[in-house]
Amino acid sequence: MTRVRQYAAVFVILLLATLPLTITPAGAQQTDHAKQLGGKLICGVGTTICNCKQILTQCNHVGCMNSAMMLKTLDEKVAKGDPDGTAVLSEPPKTGFTLIAWILPSFYLLLGTGLVIFVISRWRKRPAHVASLAGGAPGISAELLERARAQASRETQD
Repeated sequence: MTRVRQYAAVFVILLLATLPLTITPAGAQQTDHAKQLGGKLICGVGTTICNCKQILTQCNHVGCMNSAMMLKTLDEKVAKGDPDGTAVLSEPPKTGFTLIAWILPSFYLLLGTGLVIFVISRWRKRPAHVASLAGGAPGISAELLERARAQASRETQD
């Protein structure tokens, strides 16, 4: 009979040890929809408790009391069927007016690339300036060029 008691005691201890693993914490998410929304929300927006600006379900800020509170509030709102606001989303939704935030960066990148190609092609098509007979810039006489070369030669010989 003592063996049965030992096994029962071990079973009760194991049961009590694993019981905390099966109970969902009060601040944890309970629905899949809440988990999905929590992945789109930013932790600590609008509060002074935690302003880490990390994604809510991935907040690893040490001592962050805000994420558990926000997750609990999110679960309550999902259970009630309340719509979520877009002010605290980590990325704007890809619908309606906010679609512009997704389209414009690519549009401006392509527009800038096209502008650079256009300017470079215009520069390449310009006619080359005809060099003057003296080999210098137009408007400089051969005598002035010769004096400048002589002066440069004197100054560099010393």
